[in-house]
Amino acid sequence: MNKMKKFLTAVMLAPVISMAANVVSYTATSTVSQKDADKKAMEGVAMQISSSVKASMESVKTEDRDGNVQSTFTSKKTVESNVLLKGAKIKVGPKQKGAYTSTVSVDLDQLSSAILLDLTKLQKEMKSKDSIIRLDMLDRDYRKMSGDMIQLEKLVDSYSLQLENLSFIQPVEKEFLLESTLGELTEFLMSSMQTISMETDLTSEALVVTVKDFAGPIVNFPIILTQDKKDLVTEKTNAEGEAVFSLKDVMKKKPSGEVTVHPDMNFKFVRQSALITKTVSYQSEKKGCKYNFSCLGEVAECGAMQRFLGDAGLNVSSEYGLPGLDAVLSFSDKANSAKTLYTSRGTITLRYGSTELVEQTQGVGKDPESAHIKAITKLPATKILNTFATKDCSK
Repeated sequence: MNKMKKFLTAVMLAPVISMAANVVSYTATSTVSQKDADKKAMEGVAMQISSSVKASMESVKTEDRDGNVQSTFTSKKTVESNVLLKGAKIKVGPKQKGAYTSTVSVDLDQLSSAILLDLTKLQKEMKSKDSIIRLDMLDRDYRKMSGDMIQLEKLVDSYSLQLENLSFIQPVEKEFLLESTLGELTEFLMSSMQTISMETDLTSEALVVTVKDFAGPIVNFPIILTQDKKDLVTEKTNAEGEAVFSLKDVMKKKPSGEVTVHPDMNFKFVRQSALITKTVSYQSEKKGCKYNFSCLGEVAECGAMQRFLGDAGLNVSSEYGLPGLDAVLSFSDKANSAKTLYTSRGTITLRYGSTELVEQTQGVGKDPESAHIKAITKLPATKILNTFATKDCSK
């Protein structure tokens, strides 16, 4: 009860409203701090200029031991103001009986002048950005167009907010009403992007992505390759609308696997235009001699290791009489408190003759086995391939 009393008496507001000339002021006192008094006074001024009331009601049902259900209703009302105060003056009053005092005053004429100045500046910026976007359209520069569109949207949002602030103080003149070309430009961008097509061609040396729209091949269109939700490499299309990715770059992290091909643009417009991405699968040629694979570890983990090595480009089998590639797998596991998720740290040792490679890896899974297999898939495939893809080897 004492805590509740302290809470209720912690902040005491003493509003003093004055409208001399065109000035709004508010005085607040607080037993908490001077900063708190300043904050309350600033809020009080904002509420006088513009305020809105929000109400909410919540129902909570409880059941006692006898099965009787009771409902409790609570309601809450809050008063909010979104007005942006410029040129507000804070005057700190004398501290009396442990209470801090603050008075905030705002000259509405000065505030409206500042807002009008911002609106004029934003109008010029929006007009300039509109011209730039139209040049982007002529160049069919989709990446720059989408970036400039995002900037124009921010300018329009800022203009709308300032216009709302001005309406709290005075009637808005017709010349300041928002006339944005944002809708027209967005419609053009969407209709153009919906005509874009991407074709992929995987050769022995490169992955070629060809991009066209309603007018033909697109120059300087940005294409990015991703793998396992991580970016691999980015290229722009040439005069023929082709982005050429070296196979070495494609296989940089995984000698075998798949990559996702998509535009390197703002995802908002890619999603809205339903621009289709492409998935390209590739397979590394088997390199080096054929190995007899032997593994010290659990059956499931050893099977996952053999598949991983095969996908990496090594020629491994269980045939006898072949040079031996040995693997030793060891893991340490740690479960979360609910034992629903396991983190596994693995040490993987690969050995052929005098060549040995030791790698540390980590995986997460719903049980130790799945965590071990996940850790194996995170091994550096290219490094392993380059280490053991020996052209000539013997037993």
